[in-house]
Amino acid sequence: MDILCKLQERGLDLSKETHPAKSYYLHARECCEFTNMLMENVYDYPKDLVEFALLFSELHDVGKLLREWSLNLKKRPYHAIEGAEWLLREDIKLPISSPYHEILIYAIMMHHSMLHAPIEARKMIEKSEKIKPRHFDKYSKCKVFINTLNNAVKGLERNIRFDLADAIGIAKLADVISAKEFSPSEILIQYHWPERLEDVLIGGISKRACEKRGVFDKSRFEKQVEAASCGEKHLLVAAPTGWGKTTLALVRMTRLKPVKTFYILPTITAIKDFYDTFTKIINESYIGEYFYFADVELLRRHESEEDDLIDIYRYFIPKITLTTIDQLLLTMLQVGRYHIRRFNLRNSLLVFDEFHLLTPQMIACLRIFLKNLLEHYNASCLFMSATPSPVYEELIKEAIPQLKSIILSDEYRRLRRHKINYCSDEMVEDFIVRNQDLLRKERTLITVNTVGRAQKIYLDLKKGLRGSRKIMLIHGDFAYKDRREREGQINNAEILVSTQVAEVSLDISFDLLITELSPIPSLVQRFGRVNRYGAEPDKTNVFVCKPEDDKPYGLTPMNLAHKNLPILLEGLERMGEKAYLSDEFWRYEQIYKKDVEEVEQEIVDMIDNIMLDFFSFKIGEMDFSKMLGREETYLAVPDVYLEEVFNLREKLKRVRDHRERKEVYTLIKEYLAPASRSDFNRMEFREELGLYVIKEYDREVGIKRT
Repeated sequence: MDILCKLQERGLDLSKETHPAKSYYLHARECCEFTNMLMENVYDYPKDLVEFALLFSELHDVGKLLREWSLNLKKRPYHAIEGAEWLLREDIKLPISSPYHEILIYAIMMHHSMLHAPIEARKMIEKSEKIKPRHFDKYSKCKVFINTLNNAVKGLERNIRFDLADAIGIAKLADVISAKEFSPSEILIQYHWPERLEDVLIGGISKRACEKRGVFDKSRFEKQVEAASCGEKHLLVAAPTGWGKTTLALVRMTRLKPVKTFYILPTITAIKDFYDTFTKIINESYIGEYFYFADVELLRRHESEEDDLIDIYRYFIPKITLTTIDQLLLTMLQVGRYHIRRFNLRNSLLVFDEFHLLTPQMIACLRIFLKNLLEHYNASCLFMSATPSPVYEELIKEAIPQLKSIILSDEYRRLRRHKINYCSDEMVEDFIVRNQDLLRKERTLITVNTVGRAQKIYLDLKKGLRGSRKIMLIHGDFAYKDRREREGQINNAEILVSTQVAEVSLDISFDLLITELSPIPSLVQRFGRVNRYGAEPDKTNVFVCKPEDDKPYGLTPMNLAHKNLPILLEGLERMGEKAYLSDEFWRYEQIYKKDVEEVEQEIVDMIDNIMLDFFSFKIGEMDFSKMLGREETYLAVPDVYLEEVFNLREKLKRVRDHRERKEVYTLIKEYLAPASRSDFNRMEFREELGLYVIKEYDREVGIKRT
């Protein structure tokens, strides 16, 4: 730590307390030790990058050593910019050459911000001059320095630029660990392959299978092991619903022994369901989940530990992280401060479950990641689906030419779990009225295409069956608090009325399905929730009814579904569930191929310079959702929860403790519901809350759409 001696020579006191009960020297030493362990012992970074990260660890908080900064002040100078300005003014000779020297100064300046491109960084410095107390009259050295930054990095190879961002991220993570008093040894455990983890996983898989099915199918497990043990680095596996793709993924992890595994799931409901499953197989300390409402879940489960755990989860520290495609792509593009976690993709296993559900825009972004970063990060991919899209498979193979496809045709062929009747002239409501005796006997899933339809059918059933059955409603337009309660009751439902949220990654099984017509891949997923582990039924257990309209899929996919469903049913009679693999049912997706290619070029045009440098991609949350092809939504407070949220906002005004403020924010999030643009005429923006308030909300049915 020779550089610290130079700071002392310039009159700075390294014993100064810069964190609660911790001196600058101790904090710098802890950051260096963790950074060195991770970069040398886990990832084997080149020596020059390790030296860069160690210098950053030693110097990032130098601004706190200036006399105007004190831990006791309520309003402190912006120490990141102050430190960079001081180093430039004092002309400290750092033991590092250009361009690493310039990037180091920049990293110190930005270590509490996103990695802004130079023009944005200059704006931030100028803003800080006006709103923060400061030691220097002007940040003149920093502003001049910013003008030279681009020239300093122009000659660097792309891979070095990626590594520089990661080195900054690792050192910043070390800063967080030291500042929050996390145990470095407990964090580092997550970066090594634990002893006996393979035995624990295999034992947990066997136990879980016995609980779900009453017996451990050794023959099936051997097939799962065979597929998972494939020597190719990247796999695409097609297997029937309920066959055990989750087991395959876990076994694949034991074979590759990645530093991290990221399990990318299509819905929040699926993430929570998988978390419950995984924590029955492996100790929960190795499992993390990260999505927008993850802090709400953590507060519910762990209460006093929430603040610590959410930081561990959001920085992708756990051995296995359950997350969404949005979070992976935010990390890949370094949106905001995501550079702190992108290094975790190195030597990782990425599992894409039900990848056919990704939008064309998501596939376009994913292809950018696969082409630009996959090889450099030495990551392995596992794509899984019961209904693999040939179009998406082709597009992914263009980005990963060595991708090996394993299509378990024999597993599909031997399955005949569904007897299906296409009631093409009858709507779901009419079918229910005509078959109420059937609903009184069978555990039934009713799946329709829109929230309004689900609400209407649910209310009609409640009235018609008059409490004789446990009827549940689930869809995506509930406040998080209400949706979570309903998800916890799904297993006890005798009749579940649902939208598409019940289609994917939920390990539930019903006796009877009544569904509206939808695109064939969607229908297959719905079929997979019926007789999930059973033999060939002796009576019809799936009824497909006429939809009210083509929403939300559009006319082309719905017309193709109507045309092809009779052909599919004939195929199921003839060859079992192998009929689901027919390319014929994916023809309409050919229109998406051009969409993917066009969107990909648009995104490349937007981010090309960012990808080539190490700066963050600056984009708003709403714009990012649009970029991924998601419907525009706004988190709003249902009017029935207005008083609760108002009281929490008032409490927030009185709270000064950072941890307690985060807890209050988390409690507010519990009451938010996803409103759409079509809800604007029944929403109002409340300035005192900083949120939209939506009327016409009912705790039983969610945002009213009937």
